[in-house]
Amino acid sequence: MNLVLSISALLLGPIIYALGRRNSVSRHILDGFIFITIAGIICVDIIPEALAVGGAVAVVFLIVGIAFPVIIERGFRGALHEAHILVLIVAAFGLIVHAVIDGIALLPANGNDLAHAVILHRLPVGMAIWWSLRPNLGLTVAIGAFVMISIATAASYILGGPMLELAEARSIAYLQAFVSGSLIHIVAFGVTHDHGGHIEPVAQSQDWAYRVGILLGLFLVFTAPQLQG
Repeated sequence: MNLVLSISALLLGPIIYALGRRNSVSRHILDGFIFITIAGIICVDIIPEALAVGGAVAVVFLIVGIAFPVIIERGFRGALHEAHILVLIVAAFGLIVHAVIDGIALLPANGNDLAHAVILHRLPVGMAIWWSLRPNLGLTVAIGAFVMISIATAASYILGGPMLELAEARSIAYLQAFVSGSLIHIVAFGVTHDHGGHIEPVAQSQDWAYRVGILLGLFLVFTAPQLQG
């Protein structure tokens, strides 16, 4: 049941996102919600997990990951869009790898609290994937990302032990740290931007709707998991 709920929450993300974009107020709420929940998941969940397994070397990968988008953008000044696409592909691959860890967290042996946290986090992740991939890489790639993440989650849930060994490998921790750094850049500056004037989604709106979205995201990341106990 946890596996089904997790994948359902992931797929529900694009539906809610598409419906919410039809209204300016709900659009700003979604922007704030996506921004803070993805930032929270990265900083509270993925990065600490990667550093716990990878140690000091993972810190280096994290720093390199943060710098990677800037290096790519400067190296491809004549093809800035292609540089952004490369960063998105790296981030999407990292999310697929992280789905393996999510699948293990859904196992009954790990308890319902952890599984419920994964399920709750899948909703904003689904929104963020659709927000970033659909307009930049197209419908086919976006759907493909959802399929791959769902397959990775199901595979780790079904196989259990062997996937647990993979998830605990230092190489996976290094990869997660690197991708987390790149995701921080995307969350902070948007997918398509120039560093002199951000386009989306952070600086689009600082009104009450955006702040409501941030508060809802903070609730999902920090408060909702505690209510499961």
